Formats: sequence, structure tokens, C-alpha cells
Amino acid sequence: MSSDSTPCQAGLSRRFTGLHHVALTMQRPDRAARFYTAAAGCELWPAGQALGLAGDSVTLSAPNVGVVLLQAAVTEPPVRRPVCEAGIAHLCLQTPAIAPVVQQMKSLGAQLHSEPIDLGTGFLYCYARDPEHNVIEVEGVAPVWPASRPWVAHANIVSHDLPRLCDFYSALLGVKAARSPRLRDDPRLDAIADLPSVQLRAAWLDAGNAQLELMQYLEPATTPTTGRRTPGAPGFAYLAFEVSGLDEACAHLTACGGELDPRPSALPWQAWATDPDGNRLLLLDLQDDHHAPLRIAALADAQITSRFAAARAALLASA
Repeated sequence: MSSDSTPCQAGLSRRFTGLHHVALTMQRPDRAARFYTAAAGCELWPAGQALGLAGDSVTLSAPNVGVVLLQAAVTEPPVRRPVCEAGIAHLCLQTPAIAPVVQQMKSLGAQLHSEPIDLGTGFLYCYARDPEHNVIEVEGVAPVWPASRPWVAHANIVSHDLPRLCDFYSALLGVKAARSPRLRDDPRLDAIADLPSVQLRAAWLDAGNAQLELMQYLEPATTPTTGRRTPGAPGFAYLAFEVSGLDEACAHLTACGGELDPRPSALPWQAWATDPDGNRLLLLDLQDDHHAPLRIAALADAQITSRFAAARAALLASA
């Protein structure tokens, strides 16, 4: 459920450029790649191989954010986790043509919590489960242009302590969060979440090329314990951010309340860290010229969220 706020990249921390990619651990990255290319509009991302991933991992990209499918190191079966469980919980796609996207997802094995639902925001919403049960939120937006290819609107993190996590990411990115009131007593939310009697609060932060969406479920209550952060667990693994100046970005992250992994990274332009909840983060310093094809700016349409916001505002103004 993306915020209505307009992205304002100028407000970002000068050390953090944007959301570089979202990584998922999969039993079958090859099968997942077919789903994400055919149903979610992703494309193979040859430059992503330079991230130094091992094994049979697959690198894809939406127009504005990378999607990395990691090969699971263990044979633990995929888990259908409730959306209120703490951790990195879903990836949100927006498209002006939700019906064909949802239909394609279903034809490729996705299970829907519900058909698209109107919450009165001007968008349509539904949660789909990919073939390994990971949640992809699909939002149908105003038809501001004829192209229907989806783009990444946000990555979602569920927390047992929303104020603390919101303060961390606000400081990290140098932006002010848009916060929701307590959302409750709405059967439409229950249907989207596939949970009874949902109550939640949410916050949205501009990450430049996409948003971060933070949620805390008050009913059913999000707890600190989660299987999402178990090393090698199937599902969403980490969020990667492009930074300018790795040492400075690492110092900024710790000053904001995050923790660096004490083990040195295998590559000198990468650093692993965790946010205050323990969610894994990867920082990527791509300032060297030979890393130029890996930068967010090199993706097909890095500023699509800003373009959409401007086009939607113009459409509303002319109505």
C-alpha cells in the first residue's frame, strides 16, 4: 500500500543513493526467474553478475530496482509466512494494467490472497504469492501512460517496533516518513492480508528510486521472533543500497543505530550490516567507472516513480 507522497530524491542522505536491489533466497532460482520475467516484468540483468554472487543465482531487474534470486544452500522447503511476521515481507509492483499482470501471475502458479481490491485511494491492491510463497503486492495505478510494464514501488519491512525502525531509516536516508493512523475494522484489509481482524500502522520513506514501506501489525501482533532472519532461510534475504563512499556510509549507518558485520566482505566495495531489527542490509559503493553498469542510474528507468508521481499529479489537476 504505497504512500501518496511524491518522491523527493533531493532529500536523501548524500551517502545513500537509493535502493539498489532486493534479494530472495529460492530453492529454484531458474523457475523463479521465469515467473519474475514473465509475470512481474523483470528482465535479465547481465551487469548484476558483477555483484560476485556464487552458485546458480540469477540477477534480474525491474525498470528501477534490481531483483536478485539467490540459490538456497539448504533443502529447507519454502515457507508460507503470514504477512504480519517480522522481517523483509514483500516487494510491491505498480502497473497501470493490473488485470493482465495478475492473470499472468496466476497462470504461472501464483496464489492470490484476494482479487484486486479498491481501498478508496485511487489504486487497486492485491497480494500474490510467487511459486515459493513469497508475497508480491500488485498495485493498479492510474493509466498515466500506455506502457503496462510494472515497476518497483517499495520494499516492505514488518517490525515489532515501528517507531524505532522508522527513526533509523529516516536518519539513514535523511528523509521524513509519511505515517498512517491506526488502520483497523476494514474487511478489505483482512482480505488483502489474508488475516482476521487486521490492525496495523505503517510508514513510508522515500529511497529515491523507490520507497521503503514499514509496518507493524497490532492484530495479529508482530513479535520480535521470526524465521525470516535465519541464515539461508527461504524468502526475502536482504535489501541492498547504493552508497557514495563506503567508509562514510558505514559510519553513518552505525551512527543511525545499525550494526556492521564484523567479518570483512569478500569485495572491498561492499559491506554487510543489519538494521536495529536485525534485517540484513548490503551497502554497495559503485563510484569506480568499471562499476558504472551496476549503478541504479544505469537501469532502464531509474526515475520511473518520480515520473509516475508527476504524471498522476498532472492527471488529477486536469480532471
